[in-house]
Amino acid sequence: MVPEIQLYLATEITPIWQATEAWLAETGTEPPFWAFARPGSVAMARHILAHPKVVAGRRVLDFAAGCGMAAIACARSGAAHVEAADIAPLAIAAITLNAVLNGVGVTALSGDLVGNPCH
Repeated sequence: MVPEIQLYLATEITPIWQATEAWLAETGTEPPFWAFARPGSVAMARHILAHPKVVAGRRVLDFAAGCGMAAIACARSGAAHVEAADIAPLAIAAITLNAVLNGVGVTALSGDLVGNPCH
């Protein structure tokens, strides 16, 4: 639904998915939300790309960003500054790689931002 944005994603048949599943089982970690374009991110990205004035010139935070799809849509739509936050270290890597793949600037923020003051 968002062909304008390219993403590195995992599927059940890829080696990264299989390796991640093994690591998740060993560590008791949650599923790799960064490895998928979640429906909410897809819908948000589609809306932003169709209505760029929503973010143009604004500072944007993609909270619980996963693979960074919504953040990338904001950057492509003219947001002045885009940050994408997630608690998963692998999500931070995915956000960074996906932003580079799409040629946009997105600052990846690692950690739980809930309760932190805005800057």
